[in-house]
Amino acid sequence: MSDAFAEKKAKDFQSLLEVLRLEKQDDLLFRGHNMQVPWGRVYGGQVLAQALYAAHQTVSKEYKVHSQHAYFIRPGQVHIDIDFEVEIVRDGRGFCTRRVTALQNGKAILISSLSFQRPEVGLEQQCDFQADAPVESLQTEHERQIEYCEAKGLDPDKRTLEIEYRSTNPFDHLNPAPMPPRVGVWMRASGKVDDPILNQALLSYMSDSYLLDTSLLPHGISYYNPKLQSASLDHALWFYDQIDASEWHYYELDSPKTAGARGLNFGKIYRQDGCLVAAAAQECLMRMVDGQ
Repeated sequence: MSDAFAEKKAKDFQSLLEVLRLEKQDDLLFRGHNMQVPWGRVYGGQVLAQALYAAHQTVSKEYKVHSQHAYFIRPGQVHIDIDFEVEIVRDGRGFCTRRVTALQNGKAILISSLSFQRPEVGLEQQCDFQADAPVESLQTEHERQIEYCEAKGLDPDKRTLEIEYRSTNPFDHLNPAPMPPRVGVWMRASGKVDDPILNQALLSYMSDSYLLDTSLLPHGISYYNPKLQSASLDHALWFYDQIDASEWHYYELDSPKTAGARGLNFGKIYRQDGCLVAAAAQECLMRMVDGQ
């Protein structure tokens, strides 16, 4: 890794942490900035993570987030700050609930409900874990993006490097062909942070990756297809263990159904030791538009 590349990774990660650490405006109102991504719309995982961070600021420290559910209402604009309004739905002995509305120019772009639980000991089991390939054997997504950008005459330096991804079955965006709707991705943050809330927010941020891509695989359509109109519609995430986002995690994804211009996707997130730390579900828009 070159010094310039390592410096950019560190810089992009610090930029992400600055975005996630919201500015408190009032007891239940927070303001966030945006990652400057090249496609012009706010990355959905960013708003998910910021909503989680905002809700966590209103909950006692003994409670840990165990689930997040969200609807993406409107596309976010990267040049406009986002306000996060938190509503206290309930504070109970074992659980508490928050509802967060993310707004730009007074209009909702995301509505998220989050549930927090006081840690409990109970019955435990989980499904078996087997990664498709070890992380050390895989090409980074950034390396693949450089190849794509060079072939298309685009500037690869505009891609942000706050998260490192390595796919076990990478999709060829230049010459797409139908593939089974199953993906394995190793992922980790490009830096370390000790704050457990920020680590959970980073997991929420990463969980929005590759879900849409998985539902496109059996159709042989690239995410970059100009006739494809795509977006995340809703997102659910369940947390089962605290994580260190700087460590490698394996995201196992599959898409059981596409219909009605929508794709359904599920994901399980494992630590390298095989512990299932989170699970995700998402429905995405995948509309083919003529004449573009």
